[in-house]
Amino acid sequence: MQSAAIIPASALDGFLAELTGLDGLAAADILPAGSACAPYESDIANCSGKAAAVILPRDTAAVSAIMRAAVRHGIRLIAQGNRSGLVGAAIADGSGTQVIISLSRMRQIRSIDLANRSVIAEAGVLLSELNRQLEPQSLHFPIDIGSDPAIGGLIGANAGGSRLLRHGDVRHNLLGIEAVLADADGTVVELLAPLRKNNTGIDLKQLFVGTGGAFGIVTAATLDLKRLDQSNQTMFLALPGHAAALDVLLAFEQTFGDLLCAFEVISAAALDITLRNFPALRHPFDASAGCYALVEIASSMPGLNPLLAQQAEDLLEQLHGREQIANAAFGPAESFWPLRDNLPPAIAKEGLPLSFDVAFPRSQLAAFRDEAAQWLQHQHPLLQLYDFGHFADGGCHLIVLLPHDQVERYGIARIVALRSAIYQLVCEHGGSFSAEHGIGPLNAPYYRKYTAPKVKQISAALQHLMDPQAVLGRYRYS
Repeated sequence: MQSAAIIPASALDGFLAELTGLDGLAAADILPAGSACAPYESDIANCSGKAAAVILPRDTAAVSAIMRAAVRHGIRLIAQGNRSGLVGAAIADGSGTQVIISLSRMRQIRSIDLANRSVIAEAGVLLSELNRQLEPQSLHFPIDIGSDPAIGGLIGANAGGSRLLRHGDVRHNLLGIEAVLADADGTVVELLAPLRKNNTGIDLKQLFVGTGGAFGIVTAATLDLKRLDQSNQTMFLALPGHAAALDVLLAFEQTFGDLLCAFEVISAAALDITLRNFPALRHPFDASAGCYALVEIASSMPGLNPLLAQQAEDLLEQLHGREQIANAAFGPAESFWPLRDNLPPAIAKEGLPLSFDVAFPRSQLAAFRDEAAQWLQHQHPLLQLYDFGHFADGGCHLIVLLPHDQVERYGIARIVALRSAIYQLVCEHGGSFSAEHGIGPLNAPYYRKYTAPKVKQISAALQHLMDPQAVLGRYRYS
């Protein structure tokens, strides 16, 4: 991937002047460079930059007009949602010439079709707000992640989350899309038909899924909704170690089939740091264990709780007899999920977190985790490894913490070397260096290193077709 070229100041001035006169864009929708742009110039992963301006369109027509002006003046646009990504792809670089187009004011839920179990929502709608409005109808959009992303960002990253095991990622729950193309007309592609079966040609909406806004700016989407669960059992398991997690997972799958909704594995170190920084939370057990699993079994069919509880108790007794679990606790979901969801902020309180969102075949995940822990202890004994994540789908959130007193000592060069070594281990174990967050400044070098040349060639050709003047995104595929 190649970085954008620097845009002449005269082109930027012309672009901003043209926007000022456009219908549908008020003065308050155009933030010039400076303090007004600051909230849009950093993200949850501590990536930061300097924007030439921030534009906040309120509808698709305005996005189309902005695109037409950007193409005419050769301005690079960075599409942005709620800045919850981990690779910096939605943040302007440090040149001060890139323009952020924030979809945060496009928050309309255009329609809800209860009979079809579908919704059309604009790109700036937050996941929490969408589900809040759907809850009275016993429906939800089943992508469950710790942050609160916008719908457009979910699509750009093809997010999965804690319940991918049961519901799949965004791609599997996306029925349609509306996007603005990077051409002279700012063409609006309307593919919002709420159809689950539509093979009338190439499924073009897939071009915009997982590509981080590189092929066009998503302005709205038609989403497939699921019924809210009416029966569920949540439990927290103490395991002797990560190697046991796969056997326990397979046992739950054999017993509960597609009722197994989530299987999250948390290292002992990760749980300890969470409890240390959030003292209101309580450890489920009196003694520590090698690692832990948060397991959820659920169904939208009511009345199954007694059966699910009995089945779970029987299985746990068998697993304990085989010494595959050391302890187990039942409880409401709200008792256990905070132990998982508060991990990232807990770690960030004690230093600079270096986050790796990686994925593996399930059979390789535990071996990778153990090798990564041993390597870090040997090569960087002053740093601590915290791991947690969606073990059931092969996903792992690996965080290396630089304590506050080590940040300056390490410096950029050592951090880059550490990242490179971790990603090399990932690829040696047959994994992906970006499980959900796509490609951005933090992992672009590894795209260049680990992606097959022919794949890069095809990707670059597609991007040139969709964005020939390079007005979208931080980087070009190549």
